[in-house]
Amino acid sequence: MTVEIAGIEAELVARVERETSALLSALIRIDTSNPPGNESKVAAFLDDYFRRHGLRGEIVGEPADRRSFVASLTGSRPGPRLVLMAHEDVVPAAAEHWTEPPFAGVVKDGYIWGRGAIDVKNLLAAFCVVMTRLAEEGRDFAGEVVFVAEADEEDGAVGGARWLTSQRPDLVRCDYLLNEGGGEFLVMPGGQRLYELHVGEKGTAQFRIVVAGESGHASVPLRRGNAVVGAADVVRALHEYEPRLSLETVPAEYVELLVSDPDLRARLLDEGSARAALAELGARDRRAADLLAPLYGVTFAPTIVHSSGVAVNVFPPSAAVTVDCRMPVGWDQARVAAEVAAALAGVDARWEIEWLGTIEGNASPADTPLRQAVSAVMARLVPGSRVVPVHSVGFTDSNWFRAAFPDVIAYNFGPFLVDDGDAVSPLFHNVDERINVRDLAFQSVFAYELVKELLG
Repeated sequence: MTVEIAGIEAELVARVERETSALLSALIRIDTSNPPGNESKVAAFLDDYFRRHGLRGEIVGEPADRRSFVASLTGSRPGPRLVLMAHEDVVPAAAEHWTEPPFAGVVKDGYIWGRGAIDVKNLLAAFCVVMTRLAEEGRDFAGEVVFVAEADEEDGAVGGARWLTSQRPDLVRCDYLLNEGGGEFLVMPGGQRLYELHVGEKGTAQFRIVVAGESGHASVPLRRGNAVVGAADVVRALHEYEPRLSLETVPAEYVELLVSDPDLRARLLDEGSARAALAELGARDRRAADLLAPLYGVTFAPTIVHSSGVAVNVFPPSAAVTVDCRMPVGWDQARVAAEVAAALAGVDARWEIEWLGTIEGNASPADTPLRQAVSAVMARLVPGSRVVPVHSVGFTDSNWFRAAFPDVIAYNFGPFLVDDGDAVSPLFHNVDERINVRDLAFQSVFAYELVKELLG
């Protein structure tokens, strides 16, 4: 299906499509599955690409095989600093489950196939072409545009954005940041496209509930003290717990666009009635409910249950439940701990909490020149579309930038044109990951137009 980019010459779009497709295919062929990562191979590839276009960058980071790449263009006049960022690593892929080999970069049926096609080597390719276009056209913009290809986003254990912001802030400190995330669209009744602009993201608190039990032979069932039963009670309690909802990160504009019924809309925007309203919305419109529900506060998701036992006929001394928790901006570990205690108050078992890692959420203001520029460009390229600021329920490296540089305006937005959110979202971290060649070109055209709009 051919979808035109409004106001952009077809010849230019075709050129961008060719360049970004070739670049993305080449990047996919560099296996940077994390673990182990090996992102330095992508950093070297990008360094060579920039050199061939007469530009210079810097390969930086630790350890030696997990390095990032940074390059910058200074405009023709003073102005702010904008970072275009995307990560080099990808999640692992089991080739036997794919239609096309995950690291072959196959172009077929109008799509580029492979791990990283939408998460997120597509933006590496798109931003590379933006940088070369800006250089070729005489750097006619104000300020500076910085290209950042960071390592270790998927795991976050070493190097990457955390290292860059703490060890080389001179390279990446900025006024504005555009990063991965957001940009998938929903087609609303009447045909209007709704795009999410991620202006902030929830924090992550991962922990393990360890339930103590009484060992013994399983042929003599214990009335109390079976750690496995206690762990089951913990799972059930966390699953059924209903924390107090909050409207702090629920944009009224988003609710109004997703929900047509004015009465239901009003109840969704009232803390006292929101929980029942979300259940009602789920029965009517599962997609809208899935988009809205995570925004209303803290969430607990038990994901792993493990017993310390090794014999089937022995009660184990302990069992553990591992939980992924997403917490709103402003929450910390202590507040999560209090919520966990409230959730497990009725569990008749001895338990302790072990923290696996906590990263507090953060956000940038929604009413900024960057948001205005994003909206203006999208209005030109996709007439009639709406861009709505929301908080992401996932984690990205934008978090490290907001934490290190409190004044930065960091948004996540990589818009699609052809495939909507229902088609794109299931492909993240999944088999047969792929991107439409026109969507890839559109992401590059959008980023170029954003630079001109924001720094023009």
